Amino acid sequence: MSSRGWNRLDDVEDYELPAVAAHADSDTGKFARSSSRGLTPALDDWQNLIPDRRLSDISGAAPIHNPSLSLPLGRPHVKQRLYGLHLFAAGISVMCFALATAAVADENLSWRLGVKNYQLIVLGFLLGVMNLCLGSVAPTLLLHIEARFGTSTLQNYNGILRNEVSTSGLSPWWRIVLSMLVALPLALSVAYKTFTGGESVKTIDASAYIGNTTYYGMFAPPGLQLLGEKKGTGISLFSNATLPFAMATALQDGSEPPLPAHAQPYGFNVLLLDDESSALLDAPHPSYVTAVQTLLAGGESWTITAPVSATVATLNHSRSQDPDAFEEHFYSFCEAAEASSGAYTHMTAVDGWSVVLLNHASPGDQTLQYIGLTPDPGIEHMPSCSEFFPYAKLYDVNRQFCRGTWSITRGGIQLVNGSCSGHALPPDGQEIIVHNRLFLGIAYMSSLVELLAPFVTTRNNSEWTSPYMATGVAAMLWSRISVVNSPISRDKSFITPKELARLTPEEAGLVYPLNDVVFYRRPTLRKSGLLYFVLGIQPLLVVSILILIASVFHSTPLDKGFGLISILSGIDRRSLDVLAGAALSGELKKRVKLVMRPVADDQKGAMVYYVTASSRTANGELVPAIPYH
Repeated sequence: MSSRGWNRLDDVEDYELPAVAAHADSDTGKFARSSSRGLTPALDDWQNLIPDRRLSDISGAAPIHNPSLSLPLGRPHVKQRLYGLHLFAAGISVMCFALATAAVADENLSWRLGVKNYQLIVLGFLLGVMNLCLGSVAPTLLLHIEARFGTSTLQNYNGILRNEVSTSGLSPWWRIVLSMLVALPLALSVAYKTFTGGESVKTIDASAYIGNTTYYGMFAPPGLQLLGEKKGTGISLFSNATLPFAMATALQDGSEPPLPAHAQPYGFNVLLLDDESSALLDAPHPSYVTAVQTLLAGGESWTITAPVSATVATLNHSRSQDPDAFEEHFYSFCEAAEASSGAYTHMTAVDGWSVVLLNHASPGDQTLQYIGLTPDPGIEHMPSCSEFFPYAKLYDVNRQFCRGTWSITRGGIQLVNGSCSGHALPPDGQEIIVHNRLFLGIAYMSSLVELLAPFVTTRNNSEWTSPYMATGVAAMLWSRISVVNSPISRDKSFITPKELARLTPEEAGLVYPLNDVVFYRRPTLRKSGLLYFVLGIQPLLVVSILILIASVFHSTPLDKGFGLISILSGIDRRSLDVLAGAALSGELKKRVKLVMRPVADDQKGAMVYYVTASSRTANGELVPAIPYH
């Protein structure tokens, strides 16, 4: 049987190669014709290839010819489309990609790996394994490309097999390709580390980590409790609560910031509900916060959400809804305060204006607070009730059901979200406002002036005036109660009224246990489609390479075992003189083509190689399902 590009094996003369310069050494002799018509030369022919050298011609011992080495040791082989080793490499590569994807996409797994950068370590290891898998199949494809479409030079094959960019005589194209294969794993090892800024979240039971019941109440932030131990006023807590609010809502380049459309948190526990109402939320117990901060690693955080109570101040609209009733109540309230000590106070602010505060004499009901910015009558004079009346704004203060969400990090705690239902706590929960000894005006005038002074100068027509007043009033009562009545920072000099003394701190709503919802957040890689591409590019290349080898290059006359042994097994020894001089250096003065000529009949085939300086000779093709020697 004969076809295009193939010759019958029985006719040796038909596939005899073009004449190549024979060995010039007369001692070498000529090739002996085999007495048989098979593919294997006679033993005498192999012996003729060994030059007759004298011991004096070389340093060291002369090689001893062993006839047993002339036996055919090669293993004939049928080229397959796919090999188990390559499929194994593809399977490992795809499995590593699946594991890498899970290490990023799976919330629970990525959260567990987020500790001490284990996620980066695991991904780096998996990328390394995928690179090994790619390296086991990529050279096979490159060799096929060189044999099928390239110049088929020894230098190119040598560079591909050794994966050396600097190989002598390697074509520029292959230098680029090999450089890209070398750079690919390095680039991927850098690329996947750039997807920082993500996080993984897990819902946990707080008591399993801190070992205690979680308590909430009217607590100052951790570290500020001692400020109220000895005759504390609460001013420090007031400033700590209102400063983040004031900074976030200050003028921006001389312009007023827009009012928030929804409830907006500020700092530790300030929640601006709307433009007329503000709340100071009860917060986690300081020991709870400290315990959480102790176990957190860098970049980690807890997000805790709990149904808490809050001290809420809301603008009263009775002036516009029932002016007569408002006026009657105001003057009655004001005249009673004038007769007491500290219930009606004022302090000079700036530019001829002052801040005035009017409330019930202590001990007494502090649920109503009149506050306003009035023309200053002077340091030594109080504005009369009639002088204050046009500027007075009434705020209702009570305790309400709310919900807060805090973020706890190693550096602090911050309120990040919240809401209030508008429903007041039962009467016992209002006692700390209704029956208490607070003496607000005496302690807080300087702080209120500091907070509200801009609204008589640069911001005298600002829509933020009412939110500031509501926040100031709520913060005033919250900070004062936190100092006077809190189980942690209680001012022992204050005598608790009997109405409040009958209640335990839990009953009064000063402290209470809660089952909060906790999300443990850890920094991990961002879940990005581009990251998944970075992780999957090597498995994609492996699978693509195997598909190409199995389809496009199945007839190309080389296989996965192509290399030094296969070339030596099939080389036409008459063509090797062109390589003389390169035995030690491995370098040639010019590019030398390796021609691959498969010959086959119906049952068997042979691979014949020869080297030539000619670039016109093309490689042959394999016959499928034929074992080649």
